[in-house]
Amino acid sequence: MTVALKRYKASGFTLLDEIGPGGLRSYPVATTVKIEAGNAVHDNGSGYATDATTALAASFLGIAAAEADNTSGEDGAINVLVIPPLPHYRFIVPCAADNVMAQTDIGTMIDLEAAGTVDNSDATIAGGPGFFVDAIDVSTEAIAANTYGYAIGHFAYAA
Repeated sequence: MTVALKRYKASGFTLLDEIGPGGLRSYPVATTVKIEAGNAVHDNGSGYATDATTALAASFLGIAAAEADNTSGEDGAINVLVIPPLPHYRFIVPCAADNVMAQTDIGTMIDLEAAGTVDNSDATIAGGPGFFVDAIDVSTEAIAANTYGYAIGHFAYAA
């Protein structure tokens, strides 16, 4: 299904649903890290949140609900609020590589290109969730905002 939503950001996941039961989760942020709202957040291996990881993996925590700037603080000096990767939360996200989103992308599981974009040519999921494409937006407005269009979907684990 092709959808034209008219919510276009250059980077970042935008939640299309309301936060429900389970709400937001809070994680301490790693030192010298600034997490942008809408970016994918991972555990850095030491128990602190970062958005530096560019592939979905078991360390994936969810999507940053707001910016968290810990560039001048110690590990855990501030927390980031995260939208958990629950399958009933739908997001729209720009595709950054490396083809325009197509009808054939619907029903596929794709990976991140960067912390706030997806790559529809990368279906390799490294032991974590993937972004399951439910719909696409390749309207004239979407392509004008982002060359490759937008994926609309949810996070899921491969069977």
